[in-house]
Amino acid sequence: MPERSEKIAVIIPTYNEKDNIGRIISEMLSVLRSLGKSPEIVVVDDNSPDGTASLVQSLQSKEENIILLKRPGKLGLGSAYVEGYKRALNERVNCIIQMDADLSHPTNTAPDLLAAIEEGYDLAIASRYIHGGGIKSWTWKRRIMSKAANYLVRVLLRTGLRDNTSGYRAMRAASVKELMQYEIQSSGFSYLVEAAVVLSRMKLKIKEIPFTYEGREIGETKLSFIEIIRFLATVGRLLVFGTRKKTILSGGTLGRAAEKIQIVPTRL
Repeated sequence: MPERSEKIAVIIPTYNEKDNIGRIISEMLSVLRSLGKSPEIVVVDDNSPDGTASLVQSLQSKEENIILLKRPGKLGLGSAYVEGYKRALNERVNCIIQMDADLSHPTNTAPDLLAAIEEGYDLAIASRYIHGGGIKSWTWKRRIMSKAANYLVRVLLRTGLRDNTSGYRAMRAASVKELMQYEIQSSGFSYLVEAAVVLSRMKLKIKEIPFTYEGREIGETKLSFIEIIRFLATVGRLLVFGTRKKTILSGGTLGRAAEKIQIVPTRL
């Protein structure tokens, strides 16, 4: 069983989240510390023009458990998670939580996700589509689109999961390491689906935890028509070609990717 002093990393991708990021960081630090955990907040910012990164840097001067990864532009949600995973694993964490910065993922669900990990599960997913879960503030069109997307993934790709598109997840570090061994081509929102498919085929112990998706209060949604097309293309590709592990790790490729990331130290 994990000890109370275990180290937990929280990966939060951002793009124009200046009005939300301070609150989500403060709440997550408070929640994790109340559980006796040692938190590390990893913010991956895609060069937000609203000054999100600058705000995070100002928070770093007061809080040493914040890591900021600054990227040169909008490189996608999925690639932000991957960069966050790499950094978190370098910090030798026991568990990794990933979540949105827009306050749609309530921080009071985090203890339930971690409790599932402590029960022996490898992956805990905050789910809108199991008993007790739900959604606030969405139009009926958005609800239908989300349910249809999850139905397609669950039935066609046989994940066995009710909520394949939830970005609010907790994973053991060992499971993240194994996930990183697979070739995941999606870099945007479709990464969540492709990762769900891979994770479901890794023979992990997975538990879905009910939660209510709050809906964005401040700022604009990042889901676009192009991302919907990419989602359909991803489902088709996975249906035809499936998933596979990486066969060759290219040192040159990884090196070039790393050069695009600016790691801002916690003490400025």
